[in-house]
Formats: sequence, C-alpha cells, structure tokens
Amino acid sequence: MPPSGRRPFLWGVVSLVATALLVVWITDFAIHAAPLGDLTLGLLLAGRAPFQGLTLAEALWTAVSRSAILLGAAIAAAIAIGVLAGAAFSFSRSGLVRAAAWAIGTVGASLPSFFWAMLLQLVVILVYLRTQRLLAPVSGGFGLDQHLILPAIALAMRPAAYIFRTTATALDEARHAPHVVTAWAKGLGPSLVARRHVARNAAPAVLAGMALGAKTALSSLAIVEFVFTWNGAGYAFILSVATGNVAFASAIALVFAVALALMGGLVGLATRAMNVSAR
Repeated sequence: MPPSGRRPFLWGVVSLVATALLVVWITDFAIHAAPLGDLTLGLLLAGRAPFQGLTLAEALWTAVSRSAILLGAAIAAAIAIGVLAGAAFSFSRSGLVRAAAWAIGTVGASLPSFFWAMLLQLVVILVYLRTQRLLAPVSGGFGLDQHLILPAIALAMRPAAYIFRTTATALDEARHAPHVVTAWAKGLGPSLVARRHVARNAAPAVLAGMALGAKTALSSLAIVEFVFTWNGAGYAFILSVATGNVAFASAIALVFAVALALMGGLVGLATRAMNVSAR
C-alpha cells in the first residue's frame, strides 16, 4: 500500500537530499577522476569565462535565470504547438493528414535536440548566403532579442513532438470512451461534449505529456546552449566541468536535480487533482 499521512512528504525530502548529495559526489568524482582540461572539450572551451569576476552565488543566479528564460520560451512553444497539433489530429477525419502528422511527430521525437540546433543554423546560413538576409543569429550568447529564437525552437522540437503524440492519443481514447458515445447519442452539442467529457478526461494524460516534454527540454538544455553559446546554466556546467570548477559544476547540477524533482512532484499533485475532479 502507498504511504499515507506525512510519509510521502518525508520520503520526498529524504530522496531530494539523497539526490543532492549523490549529484555533488558524482560531479566531484568525475572532475577529479577524469580531468577534461587536456581533452577536446577543454581545448574547445579554452579561454572562455563568461562568468568571470562574479561570486558563486551571482554566477549561479545569472546562469540559472538565463536558462530559465530559454527553457520557459521553449516549453511554452512546445505546449502551444503540441496541444494544438494533437487536438487537430484527434478531430481530423482525413486519414492522409493523420498519417502525415503522426509520421512528423515520430521523426520529431526521435531526432536529438543538437540535430535540430545544427539544422536550424545550417538553414539560416544558407538563406543568408542566397539572400544576404539574416533570419536570426546562429550564435553570440545570451540576449532577449533575436538571439532567443533559434535556441528556443531547437529546444522545443522534441518536447513538442512528445506533447503532440500524448495529446493525440489521449484525445482519441477519450473521444471513443463509452460515456462520450452516450453523450453523442443523447444529442449533446460537439463543443459541450469536447469540453465537458473529452478534454476533462484527457487532461491528466496531456499534463503527463507536458511534464515529459519539459523534462526532455531540461535534459537537452546543456547541448543546445553549447551549440548556440547561450551563456546559461547548461553552458556554464560544461564550462565548469572542462575547467575543473567543482563548486560551480556541483551547484548547477544540484539546481537541475532539484528542478526535475520538483517538476515531478508538482505534476503528480496536479494529475491527482485532475483525476479527483474528473470523477
């Protein structure tokens, strides 16, 4: 039986503390056991110190806040695209459109984020060579302007595909549930059925898909920031590992671990609340 009362909260705190200690130990062990300064990564990052002159707290806050902006933009775009595309897929009657959309979603979920990042850079470069028009900067670091466009799109591609597939499957199952068929037979309007029965019953699964998409974006953050030289927490983690900065690397890894744990806990609570309200 699942634990009751305060035990889930206690076990959550214990697991979070254990995760934090494990992350710090693994980061410290990796840096000292296999120093990367003389390897290719260290050579690529030689001389780069975007957070030089800042204290650990200031550097951590700067890096995390920049990554939060990029991550928030990517997740917002992924949710908008994935949910709208999933709803259109579910209510579409064209078999050809449904097959094409599902194939595109499968490809989007299968290809890694660094592929989308490099592909976007290549497209922008080719367009510039042909038209002398720069659609968006392909690198250049942090910036709340056009610098945000390509990293956000690259980071949003896989989460959008996951959210699309989850939304489409959940809405398809909800549309063919017995009580929905009964509601159609009673003559209820399409909008009322879609809102009261289909959307409400599909909401927990859609929320789970959003959580999976958000976790996917967070796990791909470092490589996307590195490709676009976005000076956030992911880029700073790679830099600190390559230069042997144990304190900064451990702090960033700890922030990532806590973010994933909190995200999972919040999604679990929200899903439970939706299941209760749907009854």
